[in-house]
Amino acid sequence: MPIDVQPRFDRARVSSDVVPRRAWRRFGEARGWIGGFAATTVTARLRAVDGTPLVGSLLPGPAADRTAILLAHGFGANRRKPAYARLAEGLARTAPVLSLDLRGHGGSGGASTFGDREHADVAAGIRWLEGSGYDRVVLVGLSMGATAVLGAAVDAPNVAGLVLISAPARFRDPAPVGPLQRLERLWHRPMRRAALAAALGVRLAPPSAWAATATPVELVARLGCPLLVVHGRDDAYFPPSDAVELHAAAAGPSELWQEPDGFGHAEDGLDPPTIDRLTLAVAAVLADGRFPLAD
Repeated sequence: MPIDVQPRFDRARVSSDVVPRRAWRRFGEARGWIGGFAATTVTARLRAVDGTPLVGSLLPGPAADRTAILLAHGFGANRRKPAYARLAEGLARTAPVLSLDLRGHGGSGGASTFGDREHADVAAGIRWLEGSGYDRVVLVGLSMGATAVLGAAVDAPNVAGLVLISAPARFRDPAPVGPLQRLERLWHRPMRRAALAAALGVRLAPPSAWAATATPVELVARLGCPLLVVHGRDDAYFPPSDAVELHAAAAGPSELWQEPDGFGHAEDGLDPPTIDRLTLAVAAVLADGRFPLAD
């Protein structure tokens, strides 16, 4: 497996200082020009079952047991984006972390399906970890990545815990007024999808590629592994009631963290204290088989 030393384009990324995310900075993060890991990582090159080529980075962690963490980002992001790099490095204090670029994003091929087919990407990551000697995995997903890890967990017997951050409980058609509706309009217009690919490097499959048959809340009801649902009260994409639904439907032990205003959606809530709490939560589920209660 090749070793990459990821350049430290953004030294403030590993600091507790908050860097203002102006438009130019958001653009650079989405393109992968700003970000990266501070530590040496192993580059994972793998393929989903449908042949989609994928790229990930394995961050070394404590070698106490044969457990790893798989991290899946949200739509429009990538594994090297500063917030996700910080989260991966924090989680690596507990166990090795495989941070994936989901299809259509970063260094991976294919086209994004908003979490529908991305479960195959997560499944490929689980297989790669198994082939690397890890026999237990904790899955952590944010927004689209939460849908992806949830879909993969249903068919994965070795999942020791599942963390869903800013996850939807159900799919809404039509989308409600707001950012989700704007994203839906982009999805349905070929010229806008092409502009997205040209501007941000995010390749989005057309609506005809959507084939989901089960909602996230239905999938949660089929899982017996420990579950942690994290959701901001001011999430602009999915209402807090979605988190309550997911928590209530879980077949196994479940905890709900309802984050106060200011958490926002997905990566927006990944400040250093939250990353520390998530790292401790993963350590707890590995030690005790259960996620801790909210603060």
